[in-house]
Amino acid sequence: MAVNNAVVSMTASLLPDEMKAQISGITEYNINDNGNSNKWVFQKCTVTNTSADLFPNGIQYITILGTGDSIVTTTEASDDIVFLALKHTGTTDGSTSTTANLKISLNGENAATAGVGNILIKPDEIWCSRLDYSAMGSLHAYSSSGSIMVAAYAIVEDGGI
Repeated sequence: MAVNNAVVSMTASLLPDEMKAQISGITEYNINDNGNSNKWVFQKCTVTNTSADLFPNGIQYITILGTGDSIVTTTEASDDIVFLALKHTGTTDGSTSTTANLKISLNGENAATAGVGNILIKPDEIWCSRLDYSAMGSLHAYSSSGSIMVAAYAIVEDGGI
């Protein structure tokens, strides 16, 4: 595994007890699998009960020393997310617990509505996926009640695909 990759390992136990099944697998996103200017972004942010961009413009990309990057670049709405990992911390601020659900819209729609394909993440859950042509400005987040602290990790194609 290269140092810039994202690796997710998952095991799921499924179906009623009488017919229990278990599946497992690994997703590995190798840097620049989709595009040729992939960069990491991380932020711990507060999502409120107003649907808004999860990654606002102007977040600084993570620069690894020694990679030759000499220009500090920041995110723009047109940059494409190619890999996304989200952690609902189960808190509002890192210490106060919450039972609110996190809703994510990938298509630019209001995440507060019952949109087709919205992602629902409960407290202490994680969600990870490769994405294809998902502009940062199209990723909206919403809390079902109050505030939620979310840890958001993404590999982004700087400038879009």
